[in-house]
Amino acid sequence: MGTRSPLIMQILHARATVKNIYGGGAKAWCNFLYYGLFRFNRFKILKADLEKAFSAERSSSPLTIHYPTAAELDALRSGRDLPREFHCDQFQKVSFCCIAKHDNELAYIHWIYRKGDFSRFLHIRDENAAEINYVITLPPYRGRGIATAAILDSMHTLKSQGIRYLYTVIHEENVASLKSFYKAGFEDFGSTVAFGILNSKVAV
Repeated sequence: MGTRSPLIMQILHARATVKNIYGGGAKAWCNFLYYGLFRFNRFKILKADLEKAFSAERSSSPLTIHYPTAAELDALRSGRDLPREFHCDQFQKVSFCCIAKHDNELAYIHWIYRKGDFSRFLHIRDENAAEINYVITLPPYRGRGIATAAILDSMHTLKSQGIRYLYTVIHEENVASLKSFYKAGFEDFGSTVAFGILNSKVAV
């Protein structure tokens, strides 16, 4: 499927995005518009050196982690009202994602960006570097450690593929996501800012 503009994708998946990130009601829509269009936002850049030791723990039942093909991902999305994080391949140059299922129900996704892919905040120049971003755990499955398990799985997978440095960019107020990455072994690397859809890029 060809890529679409980020604005169109925001509109197409706005309802599901607001529901899954901010909850329901008018306040949720106000927060969505405020953070997305009108607020000066600060983001933390985290980094993991995959040559250093990190947890060898891998996922186990009832959690399964998988790296779907484009066709498999399309089948998972078909007929479902999912937030924009499940559609990044439709509005960015990225194709590699990690999903997690809990008791065979779709629970989580993150995308993996490498040199040549489009990253909103990073300019990936190093062949041995990658980024995890557009991370979301669906509300019924939060608080179960799914994000950390999926991040660790990707750390092992990417290390086996020759990646040494793994980055992520997280809003400074997204405490849950920051905790997941810190628990997986990421460390603070830097910071960047954005105003609405405008932001600077950091070379890595």
